Amino acid sequence: MKAIILCAVNCAVNGRTYNVEKGRDFYMAKRGENIYRREDGRWEGRYIKGRRSDRRLIYGYVYARKYSDCKEKLDQAKAKHRYVRDAVKKCGTGTVGDFLRYWLYNIAKPQVKVSTLSNYAAIMEKWLLPFCGNKKLREIGKEDVQRFIGSLPGQGLSPGTVRNIYSVLHTAMKKAKEYDYVSVNPCEGICLPKMEKKEARLFTLQEQKALEQVAKENKNGFAILLASYTGLRVGEICGLTWEDVDLKNGVLHVSRTIRRVQCHDPAAETKTVLITGSTKSDRSRRTIPLPSCILKLFGEHQKTSAGEYVFSCQGHPLEPRILQYRFKVLLKKAGLADINFHALRHTFATRCMELCFDIKTLSEILGHASAKMTLDRYGHSQMEHKRSVMNTLNELFARSA
Repeated sequence: MKAIILCAVNCAVNGRTYNVEKGRDFYMAKRGENIYRREDGRWEGRYIKGRRSDRRLIYGYVYARKYSDCKEKLDQAKAKHRYVRDAVKKCGTGTVGDFLRYWLYNIAKPQVKVSTLSNYAAIMEKWLLPFCGNKKLREIGKEDVQRFIGSLPGQGLSPGTVRNIYSVLHTAMKKAKEYDYVSVNPCEGICLPKMEKKEARLFTLQEQKALEQVAKENKNGFAILLASYTGLRVGEICGLTWEDVDLKNGVLHVSRTIRRVQCHDPAAETKTVLITGSTKSDRSRRTIPLPSCILKLFGEHQKTSAGEYVFSCQGHPLEPRILQYRFKVLLKKAGLADINFHALRHTFATRCMELCFDIKTLSEILGHASAKMTLDRYGHSQMEHKRSVMNTLNELFARSA
């Protein structure tokens, strides 16, 4: 029904003030439709999404400039909500496996990165479904979860891996409790294995120089040198494009990473897929000033590089596993023991600490979430540096003799 408003009207609905401007024609909302005109001229549609723990209603909202558009958006939102509600209701009367699958692909998927989703799916398929997939959702108890978590270290899993498995189950069951499908989260109050603080493996200064010498003589060695003098992660190196390299200002912009992850889509032709995504966290997006030695190597590498990416293979970005393989080859040529590529990052951070970099600067270069994280991880020195510092006491001893 179309109407003409002849004067400005202010009305209060459920504590909100809405205004209808003078002389503007509009379609009157039907009674009980929960569509109102706002003071800013837009239409607002409201629908019930659920209830809080105190039983108060939770509302969802849609907005549009026109009444007809708002009504269409509201109908779509209600239909989507009914679908989700019905699907969850079905999960609530089924097994833990039913709910885990629903949680993963309908709740977690829109909120996490593809690589994170792949990790969740791998944990679910390998560990959670065999443990509790066939149990009724309402039957799983704290004792079951504690027994399961307690058995994992005996299967050769590290405390960190056990905690990751627990975290996925805990997050899913927390959502099940929000939906009132379980009265309590059975993952609350579980005793977890203590984290073992292991000192990061890295190169001694002598080993680093031996590796650098081999890398300088090898056509694939620049990526290794870049990691040694910037602390970049392997996926960040593979994700570099020439647009990220500012030779004029001598800086490197880190904004993406490349990673190969498991593909859990049954219709997929391959078991894994190469993905290009944003960096590990917001802090990982960073700008790194380059030392002149690396800047010079970038200029030389650009002359022989072809394509968009700094490091490529047959026209495609270089895969992390290929770069890791090349790294292993150079280790053998240098006569060094096998070590992970990530050791280059640890070595860079340790050398910076030995050269008395301030923690905040180093933290920003590494892309850590906080300076505390950097200090906790690299607030130690190698034996050579410790010996050098302790030897300064010889001067004090000589003066007292």
